[in-house]
Amino acid sequence: MGCGSSSAEKPPAKVKEENKRIEQKEHREGDETHKKQYQDIDQHAKRAPNSLRNSVDELVQYMMRYTKDHRLLSRGFFIWIAENIRYDLDGLLGRQARAPNDVVSVMKNGLSVCEGYASVMEALCKVAGIEVKKLSGYSKGFGYSGEEPITSSQSTDHAWNAVKLEGKWYLLDSTWGAGHADGHNYVKEFCEFYFLTDPAEFANDHFPYMNNNMEESLKWQLLKNPISLEEFNKNVHLKSHAFSLGVVPISHKKGFFEVSDEAELTFKWKKEPLQFSADLRHIEGNMIRTIRDKTLASIVNGVCTITIHPPQTGKYELNIFAKKRSDDGNSLQQVAVYYLRCKSVKESEFAFPTVYSSSHVQGCKMIKPKNAMLPSNSIVDFEVLAPHLEMVSINKQMLQKEGSSFKGKIKTGDKGYQFNVSAAVKEGNITTFEGMFQYYTA
Repeated sequence: MGCGSSSAEKPPAKVKEENKRIEQKEHREGDETHKKQYQDIDQHAKRAPNSLRNSVDELVQYMMRYTKDHRLLSRGFFIWIAENIRYDLDGLLGRQARAPNDVVSVMKNGLSVCEGYASVMEALCKVAGIEVKKLSGYSKGFGYSGEEPITSSQSTDHAWNAVKLEGKWYLLDSTWGAGHADGHNYVKEFCEFYFLTDPAEFANDHFPYMNNNMEESLKWQLLKNPISLEEFNKNVHLKSHAFSLGVVPISHKKGFFEVSDEAELTFKWKKEPLQFSADLRHIEGNMIRTIRDKTLASIVNGVCTITIHPPQTGKYELNIFAKKRSDDGNSLQQVAVYYLRCKSVKESEFAFPTVYSSSHVQGCKMIKPKNAMLPSNSIVDFEVLAPHLEMVSINKQMLQKEGSSFKGKIKTGDKGYQFNVSAAVKEGNITTFEGMFQYYTA
């Protein structure tokens, strides 16, 4: 019907980009509207009396006294589960008998693994008349290692749900919404991210696979172009905070890589200025040991560079952390996790310089030396990239400015002597020095 070419004309890239921005804006505005609506149902769910643990029907009736809206009801169930059920990590690790996963037991005992969480959500939604599906598959959760790809011959390790609201399917994970494992300990901490999550973000750490039917399972990614299990394995594991902060990997998009001596990973972000850090953990059998002073984060021209220097060959886990620079009192949150294998090491005696919490550090990068352990009684070349500063000193000895960099030669003293790289700020006749990096003679 109608007039037109038999092949549709593709819209210009600018139009597609503008349409995408409009969709994102509408999505954000919709999220804000829903968050305001959620406040009251959240409190209603939190006030549910303990006696309602004994009956799915009675808990649903309690929720429906507040609302019959399916979106708000599913939200209320999600909050009730987060408030009342703890993850059975002790049972999973064999430290005690595993708790049963049937709905009645999970609600009464308040203890289960993912299967129980998803079963309770499914039962509550069904009684409330919400179309729901319990999904199972693979996840990048507790015990995941990016070096060993998941295959469809393995048993699935996680369960979650999809709910149909206003004719559209949405994904949620009430297990991960309720808390997370920190090492071998369970931390009960609500995570908003896993309620009606964007399918493209959900697919970063959830891969549905049910009844040995890959074709049918892929549909439950709810993506126009589902990713393969191979892609799922390769993609870096981004955490929920990466999406909320807009952190995007530039150099390393795969979750596992090999390194010789040293590596640099780069990241960008889409929102307000961020602060970054990283930690490197050596993995040997069942032992995981955090390695100090072997990572350095620097931000220049809107790009964060994480430099790592493994002290020995072997397998490592690299965790990347970030937060808004304006969140002074808050700690950095994990945004990505990598797994890597170090094949060779040149300098086993190596430590990155100590980085001070000065605002001047933002925008600086130490070009050389990289090793904080300086040779004693020697001449050492220093170079600092700091385009936003007018003066940089080392123990109050001024470096020479050359374009965006500061350079100079410093004579070191005896072993144990400290060298502070500082921003020198002049106000009138007074010059103050604010420390940014610290080196020492070894």
